[in-house]
Formats: sequence, structure tokens, C-alpha cells
Amino acid sequence: MKKIIATIIKEWILLRRDVAGFLLLFIMPAILIVVMALVQDAPFKDYQELRFDLLLADNDHRRLAQEIKAGLRQGKNFNVIDSIDGAPITNEKLKALLQKGTYRVGIIIPKGATAEVINAANIVANSISKKMGIGTLPQREIRDSMYVRMYFDPASKPTFRMSISFALDKYITYSCSNLLVGRMSKLGNMEGIDSAQGDDFKKIFQGIGIKEEALNDKAIYNQTINSVQHNVPAWAIFGMFFIVVPIAGNMIREREERSALRVELIPYAYTYVALGKILFYTMLCTVQFFVMCAIGLWILPLFDLPALNMGTHGWVLLPLSICIAMAATAYGYFVGSVFKTTNQAMPFGAISVVILSAMGGIWVPMDILPQAMQRIAMISPLHWGLDGINQVILRNGSIDRVVLHMCVLVVLSIVLWLISLYVNRDRQHSI
Repeated sequence: MKKIIATIIKEWILLRRDVAGFLLLFIMPAILIVVMALVQDAPFKDYQELRFDLLLADNDHRRLAQEIKAGLRQGKNFNVIDSIDGAPITNEKLKALLQKGTYRVGIIIPKGATAEVINAANIVANSISKKMGIGTLPQREIRDSMYVRMYFDPASKPTFRMSISFALDKYITYSCSNLLVGRMSKLGNMEGIDSAQGDDFKKIFQGIGIKEEALNDKAIYNQTINSVQHNVPAWAIFGMFFIVVPIAGNMIREREERSALRVELIPYAYTYVALGKILFYTMLCTVQFFVMCAIGLWILPLFDLPALNMGTHGWVLLPLSICIAMAATAYGYFVGSVFKTTNQAMPFGAISVVILSAMGGIWVPMDILPQAMQRIAMISPLHWGLDGINQVILRNGSIDRVVLHMCVLVVLSIVLWLISLYVNRDRQHSI
């Protein structure tokens, strides 16, 4: 036991003297978390949470245009601009502003759009009235040139166009449906229904539609993926695996200075020294993980970002982080054992961690990676660590949801340690 404690103290002294290594372990992932969370905050936000300036050229000036403008202005997504410097926006002005990139989206309501919607509503109402044996409304043939036109900045991404199109379609459909109800109520002297119900068409159908709800009863803890929920655990794990640099560096330096050989000459000392190294760096990585979580809890909100949500079973992060720390330590021990010089170990260790992090979903969420990459990611320990943390902080999972992840990480750690021990004992030292 004394040998293990002595090794832990020795490794702490070495790390404390290595200022660059200490900064690599704590400052680097902290900077990555803050920078990446800020950079990716907008891409992670749903477009429904953002507010956009929307140019509107109204050539109709009747009920359809009024209802579309009223619906857009009541919503939380659009700031409707129908005039600039006191002058109404024309079709040409709208297209010119979008072409320059001054605005991102605009719509044009053509002249006669309301009349065309009323005519379409009359056709539907007459079709129903014939079966009911009541009166009819005037109608004519349908014209297909009166649709509301939508324009985008040429640099707008397809996902942006799709989201805005769906939102605008909702308001236009509501306006058309409201007009249809008005025409239906006009048949057979039904104006009373129109005044009582048609004025608040939305309330009539408020029990029908789509409403998002939490998967669990504790809706207050329901959390969706955002830049903080992804980047804090992702880059914390990335920083934990960068422990490969100081571990491999210290192991190779001890071999070059022959201090490792002196330890091997002491009976049974090598096993205890190796265990001391493993315990020290496992504890260090675990502390490192929770320091990064603290940054997510208290530092990121200072940058106007949401605070990290730890889930309803946050205590599960402790055993899970220990398993991740074991895997990171084992990988560093493996690299330090296999390679003979720091010139070999350092580049391989750093580059391999970057590759494993890219494969494991550290840079971007796994859901947006191709299917082939998602299958390849299964070989990355960083994937198992990040997915396990997501089970806790996003899906509110308890310990039973991450047992497989912890087992995979522990088994991987044991395999790497056994390989490292075999390589170290098989290596011949010259005196």
C-alpha cells in the first residue's frame, strides 16, 4: 500500500512541475467547451426558437393579406416588415433586398388573392350545400396564378428554407380555413354561427392538433440537445483522453532515465507502481470531468448560454466518469508501453485521440453522421462514454441504462492494461 501511495504522490509532483501538461489537461478542454458552445449555439437551436425579419409585399390589401399579417405578427418567429422609410414594399424592392442579402426571407401576396380564396371556399361550400339542399354561392373557374409567393436569400440553407416554409404554410392554411368557415356559415342564413364561432376559429379546434410533451412525468427535467448539453460532456471526455500525452511522456522518460529499470529490480514493486499510476490518473481524469461540468453549470450561463442539465439521476455520472477515466488512463498506459520514444508516442497519442473523437461523435452529434460512420463509432471508447452520459443527462436514465457502457469501458481498460503489462515485461533492458 505504501508503494501505491508513494507512486501517487510522485505522479502528482511530476504533473505539478509540468505546467504545460497541467494546462493541457484542464485549460484546453475548458477553452474548447466555451468556444465550441458559443460557436455551435445557433446551429443547435431550432429555427422555431429564433426570430426573423420577414419582408412582405401586399398587393391584395384584403382579408387574406390582413389575416396572414396578423398571424405572422402574433407569432414569435417573424418580425413583419411591410414598409421601409414609410413606403410600402414593392415586388421589385423585396427581390432586390433579398438578392443583396440584407434580408433572408420575403413573401408576396398577389392582387386578387383574397378573391381567389373566397371563390375556392364558395366551390367547397356549394359542393356541400347541394347535398344538404340549401342555397349556393357565386363561383367561377379556379385560377392557379394567385398563390402566395415566397422568396429567400440565395445563401439560405435548405434546412432554413424548409423550416420557414412550414411556419408560413401554417399561417396561410389557417387564414384560408377561416375564410372557408365564413363562407360555409353564410349559407342557409347561418350568420349567427359565424359571429359566435367564426370570429375565433382557432378556439373551435384547440383540442385538435399537435402539442409536444415530455416523455416522463417530471417535465421540469425534460431536456433536449443543445450546444451546452453536447459540448460540455463531449469535450470533457476529449480532454480526459488527452491524458495519453502526460502518461506516455512520463513512462518513456522513466525508461530513458532508467528509473523504471530500478523499480523492476525491486521484488513485486512493478505491479504496485503500475497500480499507483493507474489510480492517480484515474482520479485526476474524474476530477477533470467534474471541473468541466462545473464550467457548464456556472461559467457558460455568463455567456448567455443555457446551464448544463445533469438529469434526474446525476449521481450516475460519478461511476460512469470513473469508467471513462479508467479507459482514458489505460489508453495512455498502452501508448506509453508500446512506443519507445516520445517522438513516436506523442504524435500518435494526440492524433489517435482526435480520430477517435471524430468517430465517436465528439465534434458533432452521432445522429447527423452517416449510417456507416455510426456503425464504425462503436469501436471508439469516446462514443461509449458520450452515449452513456447522454443517457443520463438527456434521457434521464438511471444506472441500469449505462451498465452496458460501463462494462464496455472497463473491459477495454482491462484488455489495454494486460497488453501493456505484457509488452513491458517482454521488453529487454540493457544495463
